[in-house]
Amino acid sequence: MAAAPTPERILDAAERMFAERGGADGASMRDLATAAGVRLSQLSYYFGSKEALYRAVFARRADALALARGTALATAMAAPAPDIHAVVEAFIGPSVRQRFAEGVQGAAFALMTAREAVDPRESARGVLAEHFDPTATAFFAAFARLYPQASRGAMVDAYLFMVGALVMTMAAGDRAARLDEERRALSAEGHAELLLGRLTQFCAAGIRQMLAG
Repeated sequence: MAAAPTPERILDAAERMFAERGGADGASMRDLATAAGVRLSQLSYYFGSKEALYRAVFARRADALALARGTALATAMAAPAPDIHAVVEAFIGPSVRQRFAEGVQGAAFALMTAREAVDPRESARGVLAEHFDPTATAFFAAFARLYPQASRGAMVDAYLFMVGALVMTMAAGDRAARLDEERRALSAEGHAELLLGRLTQFCAAGIRQMLAG
């Protein structure tokens, strides 16, 4: 047992466990305490319930991600001639860089996000609504400015298609490297920049086609 457990250490362990075990219901409080190296009572002292811990794990990186995306979007839209490529990169870039810069924990959060997005109970839990829907609204406004003729429905679909491509790519683990031998030699930073460029190009082209049409 750790002599001086900290909330950050518990959050790290819980992030990994929730990712590995399939989401919010995949690990018991006892499992989480063991993974963090703390007593069950200490886990309860810092976070109360498992649901509260799950939400705290999500809030830690999701809030940082939302802030980074908001800053990048403001920069993209302040350009003399803003374009969809820059807007898409403002959304994808922070997520890709977080995933690769934060190592095991970044990978765990990416997998947690993917699992939460497809969980039938996601709507009732409200985690994505709390942390990601305000960001969605900001990007809808950017889409509307670039493509004023586009319908709200088209913008929603374009955004969700982009989210789907990003989330599944971030949660894919080492599959890309397994399928692409050249990628295995890249550093984490090199992998991130390669993926960012390709995924941004792919999503921007699709969104442009949907919304300009």
